[in-house]
Amino acid sequence: MEYTIPIKAMYSRITLSHFAFQQLSARLLAGCLLLVLAACASVPLENRQAPDPGDIPRVADADEDTLQLLLAQGAAAASPQRETVLYQAALLLNSLDRSTDAILLLETLDTETVPLELAADILLLHARLLADAGQQDTALQLLTSDRLVQLPRLPENKQMSIYLFRGELYFGTGEYLASAQARIMADKLLPLRLVPVNHEQIWNALIALDADSLDTLASAERRFEFQGWYELGLVGKAYQYNLDRQVVELDRWRDTWSRHPAAVYMPQAMQLVETMAEERPARLALLLPLNTLPGTVIRDGFMSAYYDVLQIGGRVPEVRLYDTGNSTDILPLYREAVADGAQMVIGPLQKQLVAQLHAERSLPVPTLALNNIEGSSPLSDSLFQFALSPENEAVQIADRAWKDGHRLAAILSPAVSADDFYQRKRASFIDHWLSLGGQIVAMEEFRDDYTGITEALLDIDDSEARKERLSDLIREDVEFIQRRRQDIDFIFLIAEPGPARQINPTLAYLYAGDIPVYASQDVYSGVPRPLVDNDLNGILFGDSPWLLGLNDELKARTADLFPQNSALTLRLQAFGVDAFRLYPRLKQLSEVPDSQIYGATGLLRLGENHNILRELSWARVMQGLAVTETGGNSP
Repeated sequence: MEYTIPIKAMYSRITLSHFAFQQLSARLLAGCLLLVLAACASVPLENRQAPDPGDIPRVADADEDTLQLLLAQGAAAASPQRETVLYQAALLLNSLDRSTDAILLLETLDTETVPLELAADILLLHARLLADAGQQDTALQLLTSDRLVQLPRLPENKQMSIYLFRGELYFGTGEYLASAQARIMADKLLPLRLVPVNHEQIWNALIALDADSLDTLASAERRFEFQGWYELGLVGKAYQYNLDRQVVELDRWRDTWSRHPAAVYMPQAMQLVETMAEERPARLALLLPLNTLPGTVIRDGFMSAYYDVLQIGGRVPEVRLYDTGNSTDILPLYREAVADGAQMVIGPLQKQLVAQLHAERSLPVPTLALNNIEGSSPLSDSLFQFALSPENEAVQIADRAWKDGHRLAAILSPAVSADDFYQRKRASFIDHWLSLGGQIVAMEEFRDDYTGITEALLDIDDSEARKERLSDLIREDVEFIQRRRQDIDFIFLIAEPGPARQINPTLAYLYAGDIPVYASQDVYSGVPRPLVDNDLNGILFGDSPWLLGLNDELKARTADLFPQNSALTLRLQAFGVDAFRLYPRLKQLSEVPDSQIYGATGLLRLGENHNILRELSWARVMQGLAVTETGGNSP
């Protein structure tokens, strides 16, 4: 006879028909439960495979009949047997690709009164499923709940899994110190074969902190493992632009911390420091169009970084400049630079000249081009591409909006002109947004009529038409509140400061002040103007850290040597600074997976097609000032 059972203790949003089952003998029921429990039995730590914090145990031979038996048994049992059985049912639901149902079931389980080990299993599974569903913050709340304060009382393999998963979640939510701390706690619990990978993750988290924070942490810390890691992170971060000083400080760290775990399994980036110092080029060729503003500003930024290292006693290369302003063929000038003794070439800047190097099968020396050819790899492995790419900026804006939970985008951008710069941003955003699964629900281009075009974007005209139809119907004027369309999650705005200062207030006037606005970096002038930029309040944008004042001591010295006062020239100046900072570190980016350099233009890493990708810093306009997400104001 088929019947259903009361599931009050289960989850309310799944219909009871999901739990219908055939009544079987107690012996068969017990046998099925034993099979399921045996499939999920714990394995001794020394026999475990490398744990992945994202892995969720799968139940062997998962089927609906076994699920119904588990649900029935759990509904009839008392705690903690109820939680034990329903935890297994949640595992089985996930194995049946019903993770949403598994999450709902886990939400009903009591973790406060059951044994600690069972509570940890439930919380860890629940957190993994939530993280897979994109709910990292909620997952982290579960893994840091008060119930797990007694984590050291758990078996070591469970402690290890929880610490590692905490580290992963903290890193994903930008809590880098907490991520490093969780992984340091896991380190002593790991099988030796897993320690090097964990050390790389600890390093990636620590190097995301600024040098002042690491110095403060190291001074205040008394725990051996933690203090040693903070000191090593300080060596990596404080001296990342001075290889000679970094070599000295790393040797000093090794002498002091010879018994530290990181001294046994040193992060790869630090292993390479001495090699990079020995192998860095002694002579550089800088190929730039010196008859143009971009060429001269990039040169000045490059030389300001050069002089900065020279001033603090670091070793600098011999630099020879080559003017590409009148070049239509870069190869003769390139060969001349190599013949003059250049051990590395930086440049050219013009895309058509970069394309010529891009097509060369063999380049005699490492070359850092200051532009890129989108979508294809250079024929020579010696060519790296570094660009202030409008396409990359648009992709990052799309990724940020998607991460923030938005799915329906409206786009407002300048009308088509001879310069396709803004159109490239818009096209790149659209392509990437659609590839993520988002939708474009409205798109308009503006010239001078900002109010009219904003009304069109929000479909205010349709609201006016409804008012007129209603007035005609009742044959009298009606009081009517305009309504905007309701299917816009956010607006992607491509605009310079002038138009943006008119468009943003217009959105509020047209009942759209609650729609988030994500803007291209063009919206920011690069200079604090709080009185006029009050009209930009609320806008979120990504830009180079150099413009946002994020702890780069070189900027003040560069401003004295080569002053710039516009966003465009400041970004080019930062680009030149990073070109100098990158030249000795290409080996690190090439050979160390996930290696990153914190530059003036952003967080730099090596991507596909030998492109140096840069991750922008985010700021929101508040009271007329660009306030970074780390809390600082623009300079």
